[in-house]
Amino acid sequence: MHAFTGCDTVSAFAGRGKMTTLKQVKMDKTYQDAFHELGRSWEVSPELFEKLQEITCHMYLPSTHTTEVNKLRYELFCARRGEVESSQLPPCEDCLFMHALRANYQAAIWRRSLQSQPFVANPTDCGWMTDEDGKLAVNWMRGSPAPDAVMQLLSCKCVRSCELPKCTCLSNGLKCTDMCRLQTCQNKAIEEEPVAQQSDSESDVDDIEED
Repeated sequence: MHAFTGCDTVSAFAGRGKMTTLKQVKMDKTYQDAFHELGRSWEVSPELFEKLQEITCHMYLPSTHTTEVNKLRYELFCARRGEVESSQLPPCEDCLFMHALRANYQAAIWRRSLQSQPFVANPTDCGWMTDEDGKLAVNWMRGSPAPDAVMQLLSCKCVRSCELPKCTCLSNGLKCTDMCRLQTCQNKAIEEEPVAQQSDSESDVDDIEED
């Protein structure tokens, strides 16, 4: 439970302390089974992740019957008519799975702490990645944070240049778009020119000239 709710190596859930989860663990066998299984293997099974999703849903809304974080995110967003901070919503399923991998990895390390020569999996297979300098960094999610149509609508209001930490695009790891105020920054995506395709008639003419 300590690894999943946040420790020195694994991030915590914003505004969600350990005491609430601990009380739920004492009363619910689903919680007990999930945390009993965490760290026994270096992989997170689909069955374990289903339990962790259910636990996360109850961390954000104890009275909910929803067991999938994506559905709960939508329900909370609609219930508050969009007037909600991101910290008030549970992480999306993709982010939660990466979080579960890191928590499971840390729990697995603790479970094997008394072994003289334990096998330790590669952390890059368990929710981390290596950055450009070869250092270990958190891999927050595998997919895109939003559909491409939504990403096209995001914009920053930089005037002279797009630089950290002021540029909201850079701060979120995004490329600047045509919606941004500054259109000459170095963070804009490079558009590839489409390759012209020869028509059948043009190719026939080329064949005749070669003959």
